[in-house]
Amino acid sequence: MSNEAMQVRALRGRVVTPDHIIDDGAVVLSGSHIAWVGTADQAARAGFGDAVEQAQTAPEGGYLLPGLVDVHCHGGGGESFPNAETAEQAMVSVLEHRRFGTTSLVASCVTAAPDVLRARTRVLAGLCEDGELAGIHFEGPFVSVERCGAQDPTYIIDPDAALTRELIELGGGHVVTMTIAPEKPGITGDDGVNAALIEGGALPSFGHT
Repeated sequence: MSNEAMQVRALRGRVVTPDHIIDDGAVVLSGSHIAWVGTADQAARAGFGDAVEQAQTAPEGGYLLPGLVDVHCHGGGGESFPNAETAEQAMVSVLEHRRFGTTSLVASCVTAAPDVLRARTRVLAGLCEDGELAGIHFEGPFVSVERCGAQDPTYIIDPDAALTRELIELGGGHVVTMTIAPEKPGITGDDGVNAALIEGGALPSFGHT
């Protein structure tokens, strides 16, 4: 086992648990895993007294809590995932949300031309591989023109299972969901977009319908 994996360190502060807040709590990490959570005065009994004594302490009034999860995010920090032509541009948004506590983020693309969706998928899939993103979400392009909301109707197209499979393949297993309008011909059925998503491990999400 590596030295990094064996490293034990602790954070101390107001710890948020599923059912209450520990005012003087500690979270002990062993490598990349949480080894123990409890009140700071119980740490020695649990075998983590030294780690808690040397713990990094949250700022006054600060909380220790699990990272937030965002499953539909278009960007932040002056950049957006739908417009990100490079990983560096996309990372501006990732880091903007991370500094406010969102540690798992699904990047959402909007309705766009197929070539644009292909290009964005390549960029975002690379960040998923690096562990910076939790997945990719496509909002369109197979949605209703009548219920398009903020989606550009110019790029709304008829459901295309082949394009769906191509995007899933380009995503390298990181496409997690696509927003689709179920009433459009070509969405349902054995050869439809819905089936292509499920076969590719992505969750169909009915919207803009």
